[in-house]
Amino acid sequence: MAPALKSKKASKEARENQIILEHKYKNRITVVKFGKQSLDANDYGTALRKFVEYLQTMAEVKECSDIYSLRVNHFDTNKDITEMLMMSHVYFEAARIYDAIPKFHADSKKCLDQFVHFSVNQPYQVVNSELIRKHLKKSVFKNPEAFRTAYEQIFVQSKKCYVVTFCYGDAHPITQEYRVFKDWLLKFSLGYKLVRNYYRFSSVVVERWHNHRGFKFFSKYLICPLLVLLSKTLLRFIIK
Repeated sequence: MAPALKSKKASKEARENQIILEHKYKNRITVVKFGKQSLDANDYGTALRKFVEYLQTMAEVKECSDIYSLRVNHFDTNKDITEMLMMSHVYFEAARIYDAIPKFHADSKKCLDQFVHFSVNQPYQVVNSELIRKHLKKSVFKNPEAFRTAYEQIFVQSKKCYVVTFCYGDAHPITQEYRVFKDWLLKFSLGYKLVRNYYRFSSVVVERWHNHRGFKFFSKYLICPLLVLLSKTLLRFIIK
């Protein structure tokens, strides 16, 4: 075949593939809904196929090699936050399905890693941590340790420190000190529980009241001085 004909054929195939991909992208939410309906009906095989189909579509759109190569930086966190939340839940549901069969536990782990990646430092981080915590409480997993590790990693990898960040901003030295303090707490079972409860409640308080004048006054004249005091006393013995 002449080079010109080969080039023309390749261009035609590229256009056709682009049209197919655009169609799949437009129908991706329907695919996820069908997967969720199948999951609710205990049709796990169909549910998994639909979830993987959605993730493969997103991987193609973002030009990733596979569904485990998708990353937060492939998205605009201001515009695509709903998509990212849905994607994180699809990874979680896929992990649950894979978990039911021991030979697929490696695939379950890969999906959990993606779930953690798309949960950490996102506005819905606490929602996702509660999602996995509630399932752990029900003891429904064949490999609960993998899910427990994923749950803990959401806290370990997180840079969020809701109250301190609200008071001093993300890059302030005091905020950095409390992040180190959080890492120290996570080494102990009691500290882990404290961190978990901190994220659970502080996120709700800050997100609900951050524009309230009374909360700003309370933060400025009570919480801020207390954070500084702890930073100059207790934290000095812990952070070296």
